[in-house]
Amino acid sequence: MSAIEKNLQRYLEAEILLQSFFATFNYCWEKCVAPELIKNGSKPFAACCQERYHSICDLDHPAFDRLREEREQLFGKPADHTWENSVSPCEYHNPNRGCLLATHKSPICISFLCRKGIDALREEHGIYAYDYLGAYYALEWILTGDLPDSQYLEFSAGIREMTERIARSRKSIPQPSQADN
Repeated sequence: MSAIEKNLQRYLEAEILLQSFFATFNYCWEKCVAPELIKNGSKPFAACCQERYHSICDLDHPAFDRLREEREQLFGKPADHTWENSVSPCEYHNPNRGCLLATHKSPICISFLCRKGIDALREEHGIYAYDYLGAYYALEWILTGDLPDSQYLEFSAGIREMTERIARSRKSIPQPSQADN
């Protein structure tokens, strides 16, 4: 396995960890997407997808070229996607479903969390360690091979720890029972 393939594999592992983190936190859907859909009668909207981040933020580097190649093999080239009701300049943003990319996203797309989301992490879960720019750069360095193994392990462990903390805090919140409905 080449260094680029090893780095891409690590990157995709980190992407899975971040997807689990965001799914557990669920801030984007609960506090942003769902309320906006209700407010605007289910009309599509872009949420935080305001640019072609996959093209303007990815580095000119062989590892990013490999990420892009695999992305296009799995999900098609950007030019393959056109939407009648486009609400985002990103070709991978389906106006009715959001991002089409289940994997192989740009580091900025995987790591981004808005200010309100960061505040919610702090207020609701006592998590002060999430820094989306730090995560963004860590992902870039994982992909390019510039993040030492020890820091990769620390980054991965930090994401797991935050995910577990959110899961624990959600379990400790009393859930409504069927009788409450």
